[in-house]
Amino acid sequence: MSWLRKVFGGSDDLAAAPVTMNVERRTEQLVRLENALDRLVEVMKANEERMANPAWKERMAEYRRISGECYKLRSSGFTREQILDVAFEVRPVFGGELPPDVRAVEPPQEEALAAAAEIQAVLPDERPTS
Repeated sequence: MSWLRKVFGGSDDLAAAPVTMNVERRTEQLVRLENALDRLVEVMKANEERMANPAWKERMAEYRRISGECYKLRSSGFTREQILDVAFEVRPVFGGELPPDVRAVEPPQEEALAAAAEIQAVLPDERPTS
């Protein structure tokens, strides 16, 4: 779409202004999300009945992958877009009310979702650089 704006002389009103990140705080948030996902996987692994379900194992693998992405980003550097991509990948084990046999995942699930939401928000000391 930006090529159309160039051709017709329009402005890029849809583009978000760049943000100067608080890298130290964002690194702490990535650690929090990584740890929350690791705890969630451990609780899920303890549910022996659900371990026979391929979808359960796939969700655990998804959380492990996202946790690994958090580690990779905080170890090698990151952009705002990269941490947002990771944060928006985190989804609940189940939507809605949890079945009785998986209620143990609720606390670590809520912690992971809260950590992801924290990353999605602009911090007070992060301002657009326009």
